[in-house]
Amino acid sequence: MFPNNKDPYGNRGYQNYGPVENAASQQAYGSQPYGVTGHAAGMYAPEGPYEGDLSHPAVAAFAKRVYAYFASALAAATAASVGGYYATEHFIATENLSGLSTMRIASTVLFFASFLFVIFTRKANSPLKTGLLYVFAGACGVSIAPMLTFFMKAGMGMSIVYAFGIATVVWGGITVYVLSTGKDFRGLGGYLFAGLLLALGLILLNIFVPFPTPISRLVMAGILILFVGYTFYDTSRVTRNYFQRNDAVGAALMLFYDFFILFQYILYFLGGSRR
Repeated sequence: MFPNNKDPYGNRGYQNYGPVENAASQQAYGSQPYGVTGHAAGMYAPEGPYEGDLSHPAVAAFAKRVYAYFASALAAATAASVGGYYATEHFIATENLSGLSTMRIASTVLFFASFLFVIFTRKANSPLKTGLLYVFAGACGVSIAPMLTFFMKAGMGMSIVYAFGIATVVWGGITVYVLSTGKDFRGLGGYLFAGLLLALGLILLNIFVPFPTPISRLVMAGILILFVGYTFYDTSRVTRNYFQRNDAVGAALMLFYDFFILFQYILYFLGGSRR
């Protein structure tokens, strides 16, 4: 989620391509002055007219890799949230509040550390970077476990299912729309970044000056709208910025983060409506 669509690494595309060697290659990938190099999970190419075009084999193969990473990260987060739920129950039953605090602090540290490493490392295919995607997903699952435990204990377990369903429909609908139409929403980057800074400021202010319930719900609605926008933005970057850098892991992480925030704040809303 970088503002103004700027690549912080200064990369203009892949650096390991060479001239097209035969007519078959030209027919498959167009009459570009560059060839494409095969990849273990698909083919990729430098920036060209097919950038953002999901009908192109190279772009389609890359997108499949991104969403495979996303799906496996979501599965890891789900497993981690189940483990965190049982751990939270144990800490509450044994009145081990220090253990619960340690779990929450550890998940928060892992959340930020893994997020920053994946986003800022230049090695797109590093095994460590791939592993940290799942560390990040697991940290998200553990961090939300106390909240899920509260909902379950309060008899609002179905709210979790509804929140997940709504988040899936919203996130999935945006994904299908952006990828199928090929529309580019990267121009929203600057506005979204400004909105993110405002949201962070309001969250910090709420820690010291608790907002009345109507204001809190208004802030939550604003954050939901913000991350709907980020889903449009990050999905547009999958077949463009991330495709150019061959960074499927980074793309999957940002998409997963958008989904996680949508799920979390939809759950907040549903929980508030039941009080």
